[in-house]
Amino acid sequence: MRACQQHVLKIILLALVFIHIGIFSLSARKVASIVICAETGTIHHEQNADAITHPASLTKMMTLFMTFQALRNGKLKLDQKLPVSKHATKQIPCKLWLKAGSTITVRQAILAMITKSANDAAVVLAETLGKGTESQFAKAMTQQARKLGMIKTVFKNSSGVPNKHQITTARDMAILSRALYKHFPDYFPLFKTEKFVHKGVVHANHNKLLGKVKGVDGIKTGFINASGFNLAASMVRDNRRIIAVVMGGETAKARDKKMIHLLETTHAAIKGKKQVHPNDEYASLDDLLFALGAAGTYGDPKEIKKADYQAELIESKYTSVNDLLEIINEEEPTKKKARPKVIRTKKVKSKSRKNRLHRV
Repeated sequence: MRACQQHVLKIILLALVFIHIGIFSLSARKVASIVICAETGTIHHEQNADAITHPASLTKMMTLFMTFQALRNGKLKLDQKLPVSKHATKQIPCKLWLKAGSTITVRQAILAMITKSANDAAVVLAETLGKGTESQFAKAMTQQARKLGMIKTVFKNSSGVPNKHQITTARDMAILSRALYKHFPDYFPLFKTEKFVHKGVVHANHNKLLGKVKGVDGIKTGFINASGFNLAASMVRDNRRIIAVVMGGETAKARDKKMIHLLETTHAAIKGKKQVHPNDEYASLDDLLFALGAAGTYGDPKEIKKADYQAELIESKYTSVNDLLEIINEEEPTKKKARPKVIRTKKVKSKSRKNRLHRV
């Protein structure tokens, strides 16, 4: 009888372990990323871009979108003073520690969100635009998200503080980032503000890429335990602007490192610099293909089909990233030397293209 009880106890313990593992896997942070062209929406890279996660303070980008919209429509003015409610003061840090009954201007609230990622400032704007309640404003945020094509995003608050029902994807955040750039060119430069002073206190921008990575001019960081470290970034070089989103970083440093890698790799690929090295961090053949430019375009079936064909051709011949890198780097000098011969006759040019296609 005692042996039977012990056996039952073991089964119960094992069941509890499996349940715990299942719950953990469901709540595990989603690692995702995407890089797009700001002007055309062309996708240069994506990894788990449609995985459901939490936006954290990237939520404030939508609060800012709707604030800019209200400014443009004349519903708000930059120097307008907004009342601070008790609800706003109860927000968890990061915040400006505003006092109930005090006021803050629209401009100050905008800069506080962009730099400090102030939750209390976000609520002040939300209550002003949401007819007195943040929840009403959150509903309007979700409606605006649908209008922009953010089909998997739901907002429950204006700041990004933890809420299990507030969800998004890396793709949706890229759509929002691009919309801010395209719809509000006059306000978008505010995202590169490196410091904001409020009542004598200097608040530095949480985006550490500003001033350190050439061309980076925004836009927003975010973190909560459920999502990890998130970052939406914009970079412009050689009159080309790209927008990238990284979700689920283990640390802020790791997130920033991945973002820099994506931005630099994409910029090099756009410029036609196909030379890559084995020490580059490519997690898979798909990641490498995107770095080399084998990516589709929103709504362009021909380009998507072409990219799929290239991927299938490469993956059928090479089983690892290193194998492919070896072939590419081996052939790069040969291509340069053979270039004058290739342009002499159409016959040679055609043959050369065919050979390159089957080798790459």
